Amino acid sequence: MMKKTLLLSGILALFAATALLPRDSQAVPSFARQIQKPCTACHTIWPNLNQYGRQFKVKAYTDVAPDWQMINKDRLNLLYVFPVSARAIFYPFESETNTVTGNTSTTELNTVDLYLAGRVFDYAGVFGNFEATNPTTSGQSFTFDIPTMKLAFQYPLGGSTSTDEGGTPTQGSTIGLVAFKGLATSADPFNSLGGRDRGLIFDTESVPWILSEGYTLDFWSGANVGVVAHGYFLGNRLYAAVGAERGGNSSDAGEGFNNNSNTDPFDGYFRLAWDQKLPNGAVTFGGAWYTGKQRLLDNSGSELFDSNVNRGYIDASLEQNYGEDHLVEVQALYGHGMESNVYGGGQERKFDGFNIEASYFYDRTIGLVGDYNFINIQGVLPSDAINSVTGNAGTDQNRLNTWVAAINYLPWLNTKVVLQYAQTRTKFAGGEPDETDKIFRVIFDILF
Repeated sequence: MMKKTLLLSGILALFAATALLPRDSQAVPSFARQIQKPCTACHTIWPNLNQYGRQFKVKAYTDVAPDWQMINKDRLNLLYVFPVSARAIFYPFESETNTVTGNTSTTELNTVDLYLAGRVFDYAGVFGNFEATNPTTSGQSFTFDIPTMKLAFQYPLGGSTSTDEGGTPTQGSTIGLVAFKGLATSADPFNSLGGRDRGLIFDTESVPWILSEGYTLDFWSGANVGVVAHGYFLGNRLYAAVGAERGGNSSDAGEGFNNNSNTDPFDGYFRLAWDQKLPNGAVTFGGAWYTGKQRLLDNSGSELFDSNVNRGYIDASLEQNYGEDHLVEVQALYGHGMESNVYGGGQERKFDGFNIEASYFYDRTIGLVGDYNFINIQGVLPSDAINSVTGNAGTDQNRLNTWVAAINYLPWLNTKVVLQYAQTRTKFAGGEPDETDKIFRVIFDILF
């Protein structure tokens, strides 16, 4: 009772404090300073990107304001002040599971991120994300990681037929190359498959199940390395990408397997999307295909066998402004997956699912966000609860669905205070009772 009282008091104090702060902010993120434009030039509601924001990524972070001070030396064209942004996320939460006695809660700072992004010369740029995370296990200290590191190249082919938010002509066709370490979806500059810059939901509830669930492959793992070649054609409307990547971390595998072998085969990634600008917004639709092999290891690190993995996705999004005060966004993702030889004996598992997120914001200040996330896994056996090859814990879950509702308040476009509630129901093949998880979060998120 005391924890709930303190949590509620903290919520009220946080809302009261932010409500008293001035509406205009001079501490805009450094990327906005680089191009000398407001946050809304690249974002609808941060971190969601609009069409110009997507083009900024595709063009390898090389856009810069004409009056920005540069260093031209040794055939380089560097920014005099390299863009650096920091992000802090704090979300105390209260969690309840019907199959577990007692609730779980925390009031500690969760993550601190440092972002670097900018041009090296006219046709190349870099992006890096350095993250310190506070684990939920009591008594442990912050852990440090580099979730994403990218070296990007781009070359304009000309044929400009469109303009950015400020009326400046943009390149009609662009080709590029990205070498990366990180999420498979973030390596693709268009990044509309539920990537980190395409969602308004926080923490584990934000990840579509069809991306993160699998028997031998976690498509959402952050340990991929590889390269993606991409192009923006027909006036920045048609986007295409092809890439090769592989995992190198135990988190790439699932269901009691390991995968931290540098011999993991490279997988193929293919992407097509149409990005259509509207009078007061944009609409996108497209598809992606991921195919390859996953090299699985036992507990000692010895190679066991390769599984075959395939993922197919169809996605669509809408961003639309109605007048000056009303902003509506909708994103939808459908996915189908198939894995064979999952236990080394030709076994097969299939799954399909979808994720839909919708949001409405008034004056980019007060907003409502709703999300529904679903996956159905076919072929699951009760015996899958224990990995028959390694003896590690697996799972016999065969259906998950999550719904999320959130209220957002943005005193500035780079600062959020959010109340978020999520409920997840899990079904099992072995006949165990359904598991229901309820989690309530208060989020304070600031980028500067």
